[in-house]
Amino acid sequence: MNGFLNLMSYGLNRRKKDFFIIVYNVAAPIIQILLLAYLATNFFKGDSSINSMDYYTIVLLPFYILTSIITVAYVAKDENFHKTSYRFVIAPIDHSSIVLSKILSCSIVILVCNLLNLLILRILSGVNFQAGTLPIILMFFTEGFMASAIGIYLGICIKNFSTIKGILNIPISILGLLGGVFFPVGSLGDTFEKLSYISPFTWINKGIISGIYDSNYNILIYSIIVSLILGTIFSVLSVVSFKKEAFL
Repeated sequence: MNGFLNLMSYGLNRRKKDFFIIVYNVAAPIIQILLLAYLATNFFKGDSSINSMDYYTIVLLPFYILTSIITVAYVAKDENFHKTSYRFVIAPIDHSSIVLSKILSCSIVILVCNLLNLLILRILSGVNFQAGTLPIILMFFTEGFMASAIGIYLGICIKNFSTIKGILNIPISILGLLGGVFFPVGSLGDTFEKLSYISPFTWINKGIISGIYDSNYNILIYSIIVSLILGTIFSVLSVVSFKKEAFL
């Protein structure tokens, strides 16, 4: 247990200084939310219940959380990049402590980044989800946990990180498009809307919007549970697949 706590502390210190995680989870989403919200201002003028800033905050933050899979994959072999791998190979630390400390430290830092995003957007644009804030934060944490577990698993199993980028960038963008991340898909007709059901972003976004504006948290609860289950499955797979020699 002490070994795990020490690794968690070490991992949190490493992650909070990780340039890519911070940029892709704070700077990038804030800039894109502000830009798209500004461009789509007229599109949302006829709907008094939601404005463009609220919409893009709701849909873009979950999108960037899932894209964290790519940056988190590098964390799987972080020690190799920073020439500290031999310490882990000879240290009397079990595999599960090493892997789970990476997953949880990434999950926590991703959550903190998104809390910072909500604070910045509230200060800059008055975004405030009131009673829906806590369920949204829980959704962000479970999705971040899922993304971290998948990222660590891919980082362990795939040696070439360029391959990870190539594999994930296109499908995540397509799922984002189907899930209404870049614009509402309802305006494209029934066929496109039915296709959108295959995207996890569709259900996450529907859950958040239903919770905030209709006080109906059923879809959001299901999304949280599914994210938690998938995160747990990939955490177990990561532990099973991990070998200390992979650091070298």
